Parts: sequence; structure tokens; C-alpha cells
Amino acid sequence: MTFTTILVIIGTIATIIICKTINGNFEIKNNALAQKEKDLVEAQQSLRDKRKELSKRLEDLKTFLKAGIKTEAKAAQPKDKPQDLRSWLVNKQILTDAQYLTAEIYATEKNIEVVAALLTLNMISVDVYEQAKKLNLF
Repeated sequence: MTFTTILVIIGTIATIIICKTINGNFEIKNNALAQKEKDLVEAQQSLRDKRKELSKRLEDLKTFLKAGIKTEAKAAQPKDKPQDLRSWLVNKQILTDAQYLTAEIYATEKNIEVVAALLTLNMISVDVYEQAKKLNLF
């Protein structure tokens, strides 16, 4: 009877040790999988950021390609005295070429003047509009 009790106790202890070992192995594997999942999420986020950046670059390139001929024609003009609204705004550093091209494309799409597009898109203020009007730039 004592022998049987000792065997049952030893068997129970052995079973507990085996179960804890198996459970420990599952925890190790679970932690490894959790780390892999975390790495995948980080990689996915970095790919999203790169995709957004590349998409923005592509949109900028499309903008420049749409107005490529206009850009080359505008670049050929002398920069001593502003001849048009675009060169005046760029020289005053109110707008960049890309912003002006965006306004030109918007004006073409909406069938309005570039000045109206600049005002609609809040790229210039009414004061800047008045200054440009005084200089007869449009």
C-alpha cells in the first residue's frame, strides 16, 4: 500500500513536471510567434510609409509632366523684371513652382483663371492678389 502510494505520488510529480515542460515549450513558441508578428507589423508599416512617399512623388511627377511644356517656356524668360504672375510669385517666394502648377491644373480642370484658382485654394491672400493686380501681372 505504501509502495503504491509512493508510486502514485512519483507519477503525479512526474506528470506535473512533464506538463510544465510542455507548457513552457508552448510559451516559448508563443513568445517567438508574437515577436515575429510584431516584426511583420513594423515591416508592413514601413512599407505603407514608403508607398505613401512614392505615391506623393508620383503625383509630383505627374504634375510636372502635365505642365512640362509650360515650365520650359516659363524658364526661358528673363528673371530681371517679372513678366507674369508665376515668376512674380516665385521670386517673392510666396509660392513654389509645384504649387503654381497645381493651381494651373486646378484652373484648367475647373475652367477658371489661375488667379481665381490660387484664391480658391487659399494659396495667396487677397493682399497678394491686390499687389499683383496693381502690377498688371494677369
